[in-house]
Amino acid sequence: GKMLRSGGLLDRMLESDPALQIVLLSPMARDPQFVREFEQPRVTVLDQPPHQPLGLEARLLAIVQASYLSQGQTESVRIRLGEARANGIIRWLGLKGLIGRVLVQPFTRNGSRYALADRLVSHPEIERLFDRYQPVLVVAANPGLVFSEVPLLRTARRRGVRSMAIDPSWDNFTNKLIPVRQVDRLVVWNEIMKQQAIALHGYQADAIRVAGAPQFDPHFRARTPRAEFFKRIGADPSRQLIALTTTPRSLYSHHDHVLRKLAAAMDSGQLVNAQVLVRLHPRDEVDAYREFTNLPHVIIEKPFRDTVKVADGLAIDVMPEHQKHLGDTLCHADVVVNVASTISIEACIFDTPVVNICFDGPGESPYVKSARRYYAFTHYLNITSRGAVRVAKSPAEMVDAVAAYLANPALDAAGRKQVVLDQCQFTDGRSAERVAGLVLAELGAANARAAA
Repeated sequence: GKMLRSGGLLDRMLESDPALQIVLLSPMARDPQFVREFEQPRVTVLDQPPHQPLGLEARLLAIVQASYLSQGQTESVRIRLGEARANGIIRWLGLKGLIGRVLVQPFTRNGSRYALADRLVSHPEIERLFDRYQPVLVVAANPGLVFSEVPLLRTARRRGVRSMAIDPSWDNFTNKLIPVRQVDRLVVWNEIMKQQAIALHGYQADAIRVAGAPQFDPHFRARTPRAEFFKRIGADPSRQLIALTTTPRSLYSHHDHVLRKLAAAMDSGQLVNAQVLVRLHPRDEVDAYREFTNLPHVIIEKPFRDTVKVADGLAIDVMPEHQKHLGDTLCHADVVVNVASTISIEACIFDTPVVNICFDGPGESPYVKSARRYYAFTHYLNITSRGAVRVAKSPAEMVDAVAAYLANPALDAAGRKQVVLDQCQFTDGRSAERVAGLVLAELGAANARAAA
């Protein structure tokens, strides 16, 4: 949805070729509102079924995974592997890694870690889809880390159809327990991600294009005035605003503890003349915050559109107005509090101070389940090492850091500016246009190849 709603991608593709047909594969095809939004002449919206590797495909994936993990690619992967072992998810890693050194690693820099699996595994339903529509270009919203898109990318490779992935996240190359797939053209946010794709996943430099982060484009545009925004959320315009943005409860389940400490600090006078807006993550639960519903100077919201449940269980659609609301929130907040979130980058765009939570609930959790581990993740070191945020290792440190920023918002401004340059790379609000241009260029090359 984010990819389609920005940069005029569909319209620009249709205008480029009056004979062009576009097929949108998405589980959102079961959402009538989504279909009405995007379906038009020459655009067909089809359901994308969930996919779970089984049988031979699952065994080959396990070997690919073991080969990748046995190389100890990044600190993030090593931490994730510790989590998986603690949960009993990954077994026989040594043996599968040994097999992988023979069957997988020789292909890493000469095609794909998945070369053998792509040769031996087929997906009849997607094969029939290719037979029907004869695509010249496949564009994916990620480089094969969502299982439902794997049959599409695999079939494209098997048939020699050019493939393209627009990577949506800054941590996909360093933080996942399976390696990304190689596509013919990879589009990333920044040079950091480009170098990670080359060093960790066997990409050649000329296969990668840097376009910026399209989902951040609205942040570089005009904002709703502060008074209007405060009225919209029901905030007190005479008080400073602390925005607490949560994460999925499966990753950090102690935001109620954090909010309790912030509320107590406001009540005691440690945080004078403040209020808290709690912005819930799509995978967070409103019920977990019922005790705060009527608490003075605490606002709780979950501003998304409900939709059909997709393969990973999420049933939320982020509409343009929600993205604009997030931008207004980060612009008008005086401090943003979160757990090692992408929101930190977005807050830096607005030069809004960030306090990161590096503690758990009332009791300390084991490292593999603790917030502490997130601050060793490879991608997030590019935030903390810039001196852009304050990392609070206790509730007291959190309150002190918030108070310091409320008193002097210019603290750490140079670090925030560097994060924007590092991660966004472009600050013109035109990254989606660049992505659309790159898709058009690939389409032109694919059509020329098909006609040759």
